[in-house]
Amino acid sequence: MKNQVTVRNNQSFFDIAIQTTGIASNAILIAQANNLSPTDKLVVGTSLIIPDEATTDPTIKNYYDRQSLLPASGLTKNEEDITQGLQGIGYWTIGSSFKVEGQSNIVLDDVDIIVSDKSFLLKNS
Repeated sequence: MKNQVTVRNNQSFFDIAIQTTGIASNAILIAQANNLSPTDKLVVGTSLIIPDEATTDPTIKNYYDRQSLLPASGLTKNEEDITQGLQGIGYWTIGSSFKVEGQSNIVLDDVDIIVSDKSFLLKNS
């Protein structure tokens, strides 16, 4: 039987990945295993499959287990209301208010921002 986890309040795929494997990048594998996108909002009480191919960082996972930590970094309704209408890269959410098509290069005060439909990269000019 595959490993499963139940979503708690304000948890994201990144929280689930850290909690269950100790590796944030496993959020993509977990989302795919559940036919969802890593940016989807998770519903409390939903059972998610943790795929067998997700590697584990035992040091981080064991730390969370020993401390009984359950990460929950999602925004609360109040926090979402506060950010509504704010503009700028510090407030945009990838996949929601910030959508990327193709590839763009942006230069801001000696920092290059290279954005594609899959990721972004910040580097000093």
